[in-house]
Amino acid sequence: MSEGKSYELSDIDKMGFTKSVKIVMFYKVEDTVDPEKVLPSLLEGVRHAIRRLPFLAGDLQFNEAGKLCSVTTPESQVDLKVQRYDFGQCEPFSVLASSSFSPRLDLTKFLPKEPEGKQPACIIQISLIEGGLTVGLRFNHAAGDWTSLDTCLALICQSTRAHLEGQEMPTYTPDLNRTAFNTPAPDPAITRQDQLAKLPFFSVIEKTQFQLNPPPPCQASIYRISEPAIQQLKTQCTHYLDGVDYITSYDCISALIWRAITRARLQVHPEKSTAPTRFVHPIDARTRDPEHQTSPQYFGNAVLATLAGPLPAHALLADDEACSLATAASRIRQSIPTIDVSSFAAMTGLMASLAPTETVAPKADFAEMDVFMNTWYSGTAEKYDIGAGVVPAAVRVHAAMPGACASILPNFSRGGPRFFDVYVQTPVDVHEALGRDGEFLKYFEYLA
Repeated sequence: MSEGKSYELSDIDKMGFTKSVKIVMFYKVEDTVDPEKVLPSLLEGVRHAIRRLPFLAGDLQFNEAGKLCSVTTPESQVDLKVQRYDFGQCEPFSVLASSSFSPRLDLTKFLPKEPEGKQPACIIQISLIEGGLTVGLRFNHAAGDWTSLDTCLALICQSTRAHLEGQEMPTYTPDLNRTAFNTPAPDPAITRQDQLAKLPFFSVIEKTQFQLNPPPPCQASIYRISEPAIQQLKTQCTHYLDGVDYITSYDCISALIWRAITRARLQVHPEKSTAPTRFVHPIDARTRDPEHQTSPQYFGNAVLATLAGPLPAHALLADDEACSLATAASRIRQSIPTIDVSSFAAMTGLMASLAPTETVAPKADFAEMDVFMNTWYSGTAEKYDIGAGVVPAAVRVHAAMPGACASILPNFSRGGPRFFDVYVQTPVDVHEALGRDGEFLKYFEYLA
């Protein structure tokens, strides 16, 4: 970079400042490949990606106007560490793969340490292990959402492959127009009710009413679902649609997880059968922008959570499996149009209008009866292939949110039916009941 610069982030980005997304991509290195010969291209792949996304090499700071910025200098480079693990310091790739990169695996050895006294937008660690390598990213949530993280990771991989193969490096120009994600000018014609109508997951309460209870101990497992199983689910549900013209594979997977976790909870806590349950998931506004206020290339945070429900827990578990699955899937599909680009103006405007005694609070408790779902459904093995016989095998997410949550991870199948790994976390006392759930296990294979 020729000169330093301050990249102003959006008001929505600022909401993610205290959060960090940590992921590790695991790669298998074929026996005929020397990882040390791949490493220079991987390092150049990272450097090239950051040249296209220079704000990721900056430190996050607030300017005098209170705006969050990524500040770079002429010398700024993304913090990049290479860690070589000798035999005995780390399990070989084959052992990690045999346990399906279990959620009980300590990912911290593959993740860069967060520096003291600084808030980098992104830091990366590449680790060489016997039979494989890993790419670990610590991505400040103010720098972007899952879509932005995916863009960065894919650009690193495609740049690495191009360098290895002597091809022209990929080009990418991010859209940094933050207008749709900043606080609009006050409009007295827009009421708080109008704003909250666009934000079904949120409410305004007095700060004295806000309580953050300690989360229960949780346990996670990795399950796998195949494309044929997904289509079976979808076919089963489509005969019983409720208030929608169609449902997607995502809706069906989500409905099954919502029902299974709720059923497992009621096995442990039958007294909660009439308690409300909600399904919460983030919606990407890049795909819900009829007036084109942003674009698919927008790099930043363009997601807001919405919710399906509430429903009484017992209503989600009617005896007719296909009908109740379809009802849950239909509710999830109905929840998606509630979020679009205009929701961000509602959120930032709402935040700006708060009295000193007020705060915005979520309408969910994931330690109780609600479920949070995220997805990396767009990822593929081809997207993250770095070439030279070094192929992606799995991605794992570190330190998920407390309570009941799930994440659909990328598709790394090559040939044959597609499959997706799904991270599912529940409170410990619910975990065992979920692992015995017949309907759930009819479609999901337990991996670890």
